[in-house]
Amino acid sequence: MVKIYFSFFLVCIHFFCFGQNSFQSLKQDLEQKIVYSDFKTALAIINKNRELYNDTQKNDLDVIKIKILTEFGLYDEAFKLSQNLIDNPLITEEQKLKIHVERALIYEINDADKSCLSELKKAEAILVRHPEFKFKNYTNFLIRKSSYYRVNGFSKKAYELALQAKKYAGSVKDKVNMPVVELILGLGNRKVNPELELRHYNRALYLYKQLNHYEAIISMYSNLSYYYFSRNNYKMANTYVDSAIAISSKSNVLNYKADVFQTKSEILEKENNADSALYYYKIASELYRQYNGEQRDLKVKELEIEYNFDKERSEKQLLKKDIKTTRILNTTLFVLVLILAFFTWQIRKNKRKIEIQKQKISENNITLKTNVEEKQFLVQELNHRVKNNLAVILSLIDFQKDQAKNKNYKSIFDDLHQRIKTITIAHEFYSYSVNYNDNDLIEASNYINKIIESHQNSALRTFRYINDSESVYFNVDKILSLGLLVNELVTNSIKHAKTENDQLVINLELSKTNNEVELNYSDNGTVSNFESNNNSLGLVIIEGMIRQLKGNYTREKANYKIIFPNERT
Repeated sequence: MVKIYFSFFLVCIHFFCFGQNSFQSLKQDLEQKIVYSDFKTALAIINKNRELYNDTQKNDLDVIKIKILTEFGLYDEAFKLSQNLIDNPLITEEQKLKIHVERALIYEINDADKSCLSELKKAEAILVRHPEFKFKNYTNFLIRKSSYYRVNGFSKKAYELALQAKKYAGSVKDKVNMPVVELILGLGNRKVNPELELRHYNRALYLYKQLNHYEAIISMYSNLSYYYFSRNNYKMANTYVDSAIAISSKSNVLNYKADVFQTKSEILEKENNADSALYYYKIASELYRQYNGEQRDLKVKELEIEYNFDKERSEKQLLKKDIKTTRILNTTLFVLVLILAFFTWQIRKNKRKIEIQKQKISENNITLKTNVEEKQFLVQELNHRVKNNLAVILSLIDFQKDQAKNKNYKSIFDDLHQRIKTITIAHEFYSYSVNYNDNDLIEASNYINKIIESHQNSALRTFRYINDSESVYFNVDKILSLGLLVNELVTNSIKHAKTENDQLVINLELSKTNNEVELNYSDNGTVSNFESNNNSLGLVIIEGMIRQLKGNYTREKANYKIIFPNERT
């Protein structure tokens, strides 16, 4: 008998140790993926495996998840998760330390200086109480503290902390954080000692190459390219940015890749190579678009996970209550065989419990409805911020235009302003919803009217227009392409159409069939000057938007006939 108990005990110990080793392996794998910027895979692993572990291990995974969400730019989600963890009574001191450091970063990014400093002080207090946590966490803490002082203008204090971080990282052989320290030291010498700045950048690049950290190598190539670009050394700037482009295919981080192509476009623009600059600008724009889409998808998934988690927890609670109720009913049936009076009393008792359960279910439904309404508010707030950001961009363009003395530059800024205004108008018509299929169509005729009215309000040349369009609805992606197309057509007419009586008239007709949409555009101009410049940006955008709509066109001078499929994509 003793042998049987002992064998059972050994089996329990084996499974416990195996479970611990399994979790440690998972945690190490996640930390390695974060070091090499494979955030998407790490997040998927956490979401898939979180429910397999105990509460303490779940907290460990959630602490890692905060860092991943921050890296993705999902600051609201990261902060909400950190708040839930801070309030969790089962959280450990080391987990608190990591959470405070990540919250400091979130506050720093969002310019909340006092809150950032408060989180750093809380982290420092934990390190004082638990010096054993320093080995794994102190370098990162010093980096975060140095960054806070650098952002807030205390460059000398920031530089001292960075040197302290370098010394400590060297003493504990922290190869992961050492290149980050070198980068911070380089930033600390910006505008102070360019030679020392460059030396630290090259040192950081060398250390990242030793780690085979391609995302960081790409980022450092981009930093070095910008270093030379800001000093008008376009040859060296091109050398480093081309090196980044050469290995960009090895990176899964879209915004890193987009930054590289954006830098290449800016260099070519400075070298007056407009066609190549536009080519790389389009690549960067597409990568930024994919990155924003990835962020949006991850945000939706996080909302979905949170919703499903609440739903599953509610269902488990109901299931436990149902099991308990079933046991009580079975016991009652057994007792009924013995005592009939007890049967009547037990029925009343169960009825009262069922009423309580119904009330709780009703309360849970109200809570779930409130959660959905809160999520809808967050999505609408996102649209509001997009509109505000577009308004800020328009203001910046107007400001830059006012600063420009060259008339050609002013004209370029006017065109850019009108294009972004076209996008802004689309967002004014569009209403975001938690359910993607709700409110996702925009009526084309009213949208086109707003675009043309915008031209009438801003253009120096007066004109009138005739919009003979049927009621056609498109999703936001297609309506943006159509709006930018119409915007360029109207801009070209205003700039280039020569009329006999100096009265410009624009005609626009939009009609649909079951399978196709036809757009006819014309003006009363007798001469079309822009026709000779087939490489102009306006014509490039017109043709690009037609391709975006998957359509084709015929043109006679400034008169266009455009046909594209009538399908929702």
